[in-house]
Order: sequence, then C-alpha cells, then structure tokens
Amino acid sequence: MMKKSKEELLKRKSEIEEQLERVNREERIELDNDPEEQAIQLEQDEVAVEMEKNLRKELNLIEDQLVDF
Repeated sequence: MMKKSKEELLKRKSEIEEQLERVNREERIELDNDPEEQAIQLEQDEVAVEMEKNLRKELNLIEDQLVDF
C-alpha cells in the first residue's frame, strides 16, 4: 500500500468527519407505529452503527499516520 501524503490524509479525515456527522444526524429518528416499518428502521440503524464503527476505525488509523508527519 502506498503511503499517503499529509494533504491526502487530512482530506480523507475531513470526509470521514462529515460522514460521521451525517450518520449521527440521520440516526435520530422516531420509530414508526407500524411494526414492519420499525423492523426496517432498526435494520437501517444497525447498518448506520456498523458504518460509524468502520469510519471511526479508519479515522483512528489516519490520525495515527498524521502523528508521523
């Protein structure tokens, strides 16, 4: 894997932070009264949580790499 420049790392860090903000904003929903709709919403929430976990992991890696600059 090719080492990224500081600028590339900072750009990706900013993109991840924007995505995390968007995921957190979208997570704040009220559950629908319809049980089937609730099931869909809960499934989507699980996907959002997993996405957030992966983004945070990548963000930590980037921040570790930035320390080396």
